Amino acid sequence: MSTTESPPGRNTAPTTNATPARNSAPPTDATPARDAAPGVEPSPRPTGWSRRRRLRASLLAAAVVAAVSVSVSVLTNGRSPSGGGGGGSTGEDRPLFSANCSPVIAMGQHDECVREVQRLLHAKGADIGVDGDFGPQTLRRVTAFQVLAGLQPNGVVGEPTKEALYTSRVRMGVWSPQKVRKRVREVFPEVPDKAVAIADCQSFLDPLHILPNTNGTRNWGLFQISDARLRELRGTPRQALDPEWNIQAARKLWSRDRDFGDWPHCERAADAPRSPATARSGT
Repeated sequence: MSTTESPPGRNTAPTTNATPARNSAPPTDATPARDAAPGVEPSPRPTGWSRRRRLRASLLAAAVVAAVSVSVSVLTNGRSPSGGGGGGSTGEDRPLFSANCSPVIAMGQHDECVREVQRLLHAKGADIGVDGDFGPQTLRRVTAFQVLAGLQPNGVVGEPTKEALYTSRVRMGVWSPQKVRKRVREVFPEVPDKAVAIADCQSFLDPLHILPNTNGTRNWGLFQISDARLRELRGTPRQALDPEWNIQAARKLWSRDRDFGDWPHCERAADAPRSPATARSGT
């Protein structure tokens, strides 16, 4: 025959059963629920995804609970990690503000509150005993501290002074008696022995010595410059507690008549025998 016959199966159309499985439409249950045809029930999400989602939710809830617990603890303690605090703090770190101490601590008092005042003054460099007795020396040191801290120098420890005792950076260290004697001699070369004797009589060579008078005025520093003289010299109590300023002020007063008439009660000190401490110092 003239008609050529093709080899079997080469050009014949493929049957449906011969189509590879990879080209067939995906099964219905593998299609995401949002793409499913209407009326077809969506298949559930994989079990592992749900477990991870529950785990993340549990961890988030635990973190929130922990944060709330820390906040409640801080608020309950009412104290910052630094242990500081403002004027309202009344913890163990600020005994003067506790209920054990009176609002005002003053001369004549003897208790642990006075001891705390003395301890704080001593920590700032003041020469003071820590015995719990609010006597004349504590009065002088409290008054000196108030002057140096810019407070009203009333000699009693009220709330402003309590606060400053805990927070102020004031230092109360002063010249030693040896340094005072040396400087007084340098400033009074004409009468060195008498000048030292006057200062020793007036203040025991204590630059922070403060003496109240019966009329309400006070004398300040090494040469006990009175309030009246302080006004004449245009000075302040703070300046009068500076040993250099005080010695120079005494020199000005002495230079008026070249005598120590401003210190009549200590004039006799010039003729008194030198103290053993002065003799040992060799000055």
